[in-house]
Order: sequence, then structure tokens, then C-alpha cells
Amino acid sequence: MPENIWLQYRDRIAGVWKCVSFELYDDSGKLLAKPHGDEPLGRVSISPGGYMSAHVSNPGRRPLPSGKAWPEGGDAEVAQIARASGGYCGPLELFNDAQTGLWLQTMVEISLDPSRIGKYEKRRVEFVEEGGRELMVLRPFGHLPVMGLKANGVLKWEKLE
Repeated sequence: MPENIWLQYRDRIAGVWKCVSFELYDDSGKLLAKPHGDEPLGRVSISPGGYMSAHVSNPGRRPLPSGKAWPEGGDAEVAQIARASGGYCGPLELFNDAQTGLWLQTMVEISLDPSRIGKYEKRRVEFVEEGGRELMVLRPFGHLPVMGLKANGVLKWEKLE
């Protein structure tokens, strides 16, 4: 395992980030889907100490069709709404190596998807300028199983603070 270089990038990465796009591509680079639409609702909060919490959702989500409060809704209607959201949190580490470039990993402590708990989420990290603003681009390692597709995810984040 390479050396954790979090301290070298802390000032650049720590803060609150807004998701400006979440897109899925096939292996040839063809856009397959935008799981949360053209204006996804997402935030990542990263502490100066290297703890992160990420949440993404479709901004078109609505209250339960039954009108019931979330804890009182039926399993089917709650599942339908919950699948439009995702999130996890945990401590992160940052690495840079010749093969992958800059990348981070988060040891998942809490997640909407319990199969992620206790495992690492790994993302390639790139900083780009787009439309006059600096964005952090995160690309998950491997394919994402989203919307019945196995695709390459690209999430772009703009720093809010």
C-alpha cells in the first residue's frame, strides 16, 4: 500500500462539495445514463482530519405516494423512493501512484446499502477546470451496478466551502 498523502491535499479537498453531474459510461466512452438527472442532488462533506460523508439523490424524489411518514410507509413504496438515493461515510485516505494516479479510499462505516459496510470505496481523483470553475472528478474503481447497467461512473463535484 502506498503512503497516505492526505496532508498534502487536505486544504484542497477538505470542505463541502456539491455534485454537479453523475454520469454512467460504457467501456467505449458512450454515455449510457444520468441516474440522478441533469441536476443531481448531492453533497460530500470532507473534514480536515480526513473523514467524509457522501449523499446523492435524484432531485425529483417526492414524499411517499401514500402520504404516510417514512417510518410508517409500506416496504414497496419506501424501497422505490430509497433506491433513488445513496450514501456512505467513513475515514478516507489519499494516495498517488504511477499506475493509478491520485486516488482515495474510504472505509465505509455507515451506508444505505449494508453490503458496502466494512469495505473500501475507491475513487480515482482528478481536478479539472470546466466553465471557469474548478471541479473534483471522482471515478469509482470498476463498474457500478446502477439502473441494471454495469457502467463506469463519473461524478463531478464543485467546492461550496
